[in-house]
Amino acid sequence: MSVNILGKSQAIQDLLGMIAKVASAKTNVLIIGESGTGKELVARMIHDSGPLKDKPFVPVNCGAIPENLIESEMFGHRKGSFTGAISEKSGLFEVANQGTLFLDEVGELPLGMQVKMLRAIQERTVRKVGGTEDIRIDVRIIAATNRDLEQAVAAGKFREDLYYRLNVILIKTPPLRSRKGDIRILAKSFLKKFATAQKKDVKDLQPDAWKALEDYPWPGNVRELENVIERAATLENGTEITLQSLPPSILTSSGNASILSDGLSGAKGETGSGAKEIRLPAPDFSKGPINLDQILGDIEKTYLLSALSHTGGIKKKAAQLLGITFRSIRYRLAKLGVEADSSENDH
Repeated sequence: MSVNILGKSQAIQDLLGMIAKVASAKTNVLIIGESGTGKELVARMIHDSGPLKDKPFVPVNCGAIPENLIESEMFGHRKGSFTGAISEKSGLFEVANQGTLFLDEVGELPLGMQVKMLRAIQERTVRKVGGTEDIRIDVRIIAATNRDLEQAVAAGKFREDLYYRLNVILIKTPPLRSRKGDIRILAKSFLKKFATAQKKDVKDLQPDAWKALEDYPWPGNVRELENVIERAATLENGTEITLQSLPPSILTSSGNASILSDGLSGAKGETGSGAKEIRLPAPDFSKGPINLDQILGDIEKTYLLSALSHTGGIKKKAAQLLGITFRSIRYRLAKLGVEADSSENDH
């Protein structure tokens, strides 16, 4: 599958130049960047542009596999090696043999597993759970994380030797806020895709909608922009996306909060506490059904981002402001494709 990274900004040109340099080799690569900046897209482009393009590309989210199953998933297992092992299974290293194994969110690997991963990468062998034989493997490792691994190493949460084994070539994916000139290119590409898929006639955005997109800081980066355009294409029945089809979080951020109060009574502007008041649009069923889950999700996102802004990105304090647990705020942020800037903001 061919993939492309869109954009004409200098940050993207530098990124494409680095991809071209490393694609021809089989050197290990570490990609770092905020959530939603396209780290897997970079990994796929490296794979597709090099000598392994006809070989397997196997992505795995290291943070999504339960700790008690991760060794079996990575290395495979023999039949009967543990409860539930009803047949022999090949691990992801074997599946990716001769190709690329993409370790997404590698910073989430448990310390015990990091030791075994280091051995597999260094020795180019794996041993199945319950097995006694080493299996030779030849894979290129591309790892990615939105965490500060150097800080994790200093804190004893990530092995230094594994970090340097992965970090032969370091690539940083730029956040969308540092490549504002690419917003139109990306948005038009997403709009064409979703308009075609939904058989809509929407082809552009109105000028004030473009300005709102360009003024927004995009904490969820390109993934968030794609979600916003999909939402707008779904809600819009005309040929252009209007401000009313954009999420409340974008409107409040860009100074268009007044658009949210249409059809509602009550004072405009600020509340008695001096904080900006969040208002909802009146339900308009004249254009067809509305998406209640999407509207409620936008409200939730607005409150989450406001709390994070108030606490300087510290999730634990933001959770306290919202009256929810730390685990809950992490889950909600991940669900909405939003991350705090780095791992130190977890505490």
